[in-house]
Amino acid sequence: MSLVKLDWQRKPVSEKLIKCSYIIDQMTANVVTFATPNPALADVTAAKDDLGAKAVAAQAGGYALTFAKNEAEKVLDQLMSQLASYVQNISGGDAGIILLSGMEVRKEPSPLPLPGQVENLDAYPTRTQGEIQLTWDTLGSEYYYQVEMWQEDAGDGFWDKLAVVSKSKYTVTGFTTGTVYRFRVAGIGKNDELGPYSQEASSVAP
Repeated sequence: MSLVKLDWQRKPVSEKLIKCSYIIDQMTANVVTFATPNPALADVTAAKDDLGAKAVAAQAGGYALTFAKNEAEKVLDQLMSQLASYVQNISGGDAGIILLSGMEVRKEPSPLPLPGQVENLDAYPTRTQGEIQLTWDTLGSEYYYQVEMWQEDAGDGFWDKLAVVSKSKYTVTGFTTGTVYRFRVAGIGKNDELGPYSQEASSVAP
């Protein structure tokens, strides 16, 4: 679904007045699509004209004139925010309808790529009884890794998550000496999605 991008608050008053006029003209020209604007375009036009006059007056300086200009700007800001919500509702997320209003369409973020496949997973016994060391090639400092081990269950089995780690190695302890254990590892991306699993690696516990 496309979203309205008003990009309003940081604009100087002069740009707000130009942008507001353009939006009013576009919505007026496309009255069939925008039949009942909320707020009414007449109210937005009045607020725009009021801000324009007070912005010119404030150039003479003085607290009272500047305050009046700032208050008028707040009124127009509120009306434009409401008008953007109206356009969003009328458009139903259709980018073409949003553009007809003179407003912009917010760019959709690019999907985050999945991590690549973990490669060169190795499992080997250490000098400590019941301990197996796992190592693999790093995918980069921005990734985490999910380490899994195959668990036998009544003749069947399943992959059980052992840990999530930030380094490309992991030591597993508490195994039964002489028993073979199987492992696999997958990278975890910034969107918390798993990449493809590594090739399995197995080792006999010392």
